[in-house]
Amino acid sequence: MYISEPAEYAILGLLESQPMHGYEMFQQFKNGALGQIVHLEMSQMYAFLKKLERLKYIEAQLEAQGPRPPRKIFRLTEQGRRTFFQWLKEPVERPREIRILFLIKLYFVRQFTPEETGPLIDKQIVACRNFLDHLESQHTLPLEASDGAFFDHVVLRGRIYQTRSLLDWLHELQHQLAEIQR
Repeated sequence: MYISEPAEYAILGLLESQPMHGYEMFQQFKNGALGQIVHLEMSQMYAFLKKLERLKYIEAQLEAQGPRPPRKIFRLTEQGRRTFFQWLKEPVERPREIRILFLIKLYFVRQFTPEETGPLIDKQIVACRNFLDHLESQHTLPLEASDGAFFDHVVLRGRIYQTRSLLDWLHELQHQLAEIQR
């Protein structure tokens, strides 16, 4: 078992800020910037918390609430912290992961290690450039008019244009960051 959902990394990031109970974290998703990136239902939140606890990335402690039942307060473990910060430094592998995973990384890098923002963007540009080079090396005009060859060509061209567009956006982000830092 391993972390497989973007929201799981976001939960680790929230717990790096401070210990929280599940509903408090849910509100961070619902009302904060993370909610613009990741849609999360309350039932998913609790399933992810149980999974992260089984992985020993987080731990829970019961907190009394007077006459009401105690609530679980979750904390990041040292293993969870190491896993989160290692993940935070690496670019995403595929351009389709930029829309969610890279934005989560950018959100938390700006919060915890703002000096790493530029290097993260730089690494992401290199990763996208490598992916684009790979796609373009496959590019050939369809030699046959069969539906399969034509559709393969259309899909490949679409991926090439999407990756170029992401690179343009990343370069723009890089320039905006440089302007902010002046």
